Amino acid sequence: MHEHPIPVLLIMTSNAPDTYFTELMKNYQNTLSRFVGSTEIFISGDTLQLKDYSKTDWEWTLFDPEAKKKRHETVFPEECVKVYEMGKAMVL
Repeated sequence: MHEHPIPVLLIMTSNAPDTYFTELMKNYQNTLSRFVGSTEIFISGDTLQLKDYSKTDWEWTLFDPEAKKKRHETVFPEECVKVYEMGKAMVL
């Protein structure tokens, strides 16, 4: 065990689905828990890369830009509140 453990909240955002990096993040969580302190992870997937995809010359065929925008407006703010509360709980 650590003499002076430091709680860690590892946050990852990605344009890929949030399940895409689950195993990788669990590996990071295990490593940080062993060497630094108790570690929690939070993954926010399917995030926006651009404010307005229509202003590019690229045809977005791998995903639906409107669905990403809607998720950013509805789900992402809820995730921000959740991760804020997780961080707050770690320092109280």
